[in-house]
Amino acid sequence: MGSPSNELGPLVTTNGMFIIDEIHEQNGTIHRDIPGGGGMFAMLGACIVTSTKQISENLKWIIDRGHDFPSSLTSVIESWGTGVHFRDDNSRYTTRGGNFYRNEDLREFEYLTPKKQISVQDWVGTWGLTVLSQLKCIHLVCSAERCLQILDQLATMKLDSKTFVWEPVPDLCNQEHASQIMEVFQRSETIIFSPNAEEGSRLLGDEEPSQLDQVLKYIWKFDELISPHHSCVLRCGRMGSVALSSRDNDGHVRQVFHYPAYHSASPDKVIDPTGGGNSYLGAFCLGYALTQDLHIASICGNIAAGCVIEQN
Repeated sequence: MGSPSNELGPLVTTNGMFIIDEIHEQNGTIHRDIPGGGGMFAMLGACIVTSTKQISENLKWIIDRGHDFPSSLTSVIESWGTGVHFRDDNSRYTTRGGNFYRNEDLREFEYLTPKKQISVQDWVGTWGLTVLSQLKCIHLVCSAERCLQILDQLATMKLDSKTFVWEPVPDLCNQEHASQIMEVFQRSETIIFSPNAEEGSRLLGDEEPSQLDQVLKYIWKFDELISPHHSCVLRCGRMGSVALSSRDNDGHVRQVFHYPAYHSASPDKVIDPTGGGNSYLGAFCLGYALTQDLHIASICGNIAAGCVIEQN
């Protein structure tokens, strides 16, 4: 996806972290120093659908490197050509996580070192208000409470308008946290809410729709919940993605559309779904930042996710 360089400014950032993963397989095999984290996968997804150096350089994100950060990972990240900012702190360990596979369907995660989240103050301190204002799209992977805090902090800065793509934390996307989630749904900012289908149905107290025709009907439940200028994208794994548009169009009527998963006809090529959702949304953010088109953004997301889940 290309665009003349003189039309580009800062495009996308994320509050997702870079986490160094340890993968513990059922057979006892341990894979160490594996790049991971929601921020990393989001930016990897954006890179997959990037066609020019100018676009890559306008993907802005922060990686916190501790004293134990492997130089090999730095080389990998630098090879992507993004606008990454490495923040070094030799007094701490890099954020590390353990992924423990108990069986084929169950993966448990725990932090192995203290995490260091990315905040609004970090964005301002790293790039300044001008770059933050110019950003077209911000990927937020967090709880509703933290999402509201970030939106409130940014609202005080009188920035240029931008789109927020909110990926809720899975464990906190439920009826217990529904009141705060509904607060996000009523915000004045332009927000695209994107849980996966299981999280979206759990939020509403329902069972996950298992067939595409069910998802196409189910997403309409969000019509009256989200503000007219908001959109919703349900990520549905092997079924692809289903989007509910905003009412910001000539007819003021929402539309629903589906795009198939990249591997809908080749599921045997799926090796590991880890990071598929994050990479979908990173590519989605970039597609939307460049075009303001839900269709193109959805296609970008499905392509990137398909590439990522082909890998170990």
